[in-house]
Amino acid sequence: MELYVDGGCTGNGQHDLSKRRMVAVVTLPDGTVVSEQHERGGSNNIAELMAVEAAYRFASDQGMREVTVYTDSRNNLSWASLKPPGKAINDRGKVLTLQSQIAFWRERLRPRLVWIPRDDNVAGWYIESTYQL
Repeated sequence: MELYVDGGCTGNGQHDLSKRRMVAVVTLPDGTVVSEQHERGGSNNIAELMAVEAAYRFASDQGMREVTVYTDSRNNLSWASLKPPGKAINDRGKVLTLQSQIAFWRERLRPRLVWIPRDDNVAGWYIESTYQL
C-alpha cells in the first residue's frame, strides 16, 4: 500500500498555541483522502507527524502489513524514525506521544517512510487546495 501524508498549521508563528489549528491529511496516490484530522495547537511539524501515525493506523485497519508512506518533510523522517525532538519545541509532549504510537505501529507493520519533493506530494496538493495555511 502507498500513502501520502502532509500537515499544516494556521498561525504557526503564533506564540499562543490555543490560536493555532493543525490539519493532518493522508491520501491514496490518486488523491482520495483516507484520513483528515484537525486539532488545536501544535505546529506544521507536529501535524505532519500526526499524518504519519494516521497513515500507519489506516494501513493496519485495512489489514495491510507493508506500507510505503511519502512525506515532503525531512523533519518528519527524523521524528517518525523515533529520533528525539529538540528541547525547545512548543509541544514536546505531543511529539513524544505520537512517537510512542508510531513505535506501536512499527512493531505491527513493515512501514517505509520516503521523502519526496513538495511538488510530488498528493496530500500536500489537497491541503493547498482546501486550506489557506
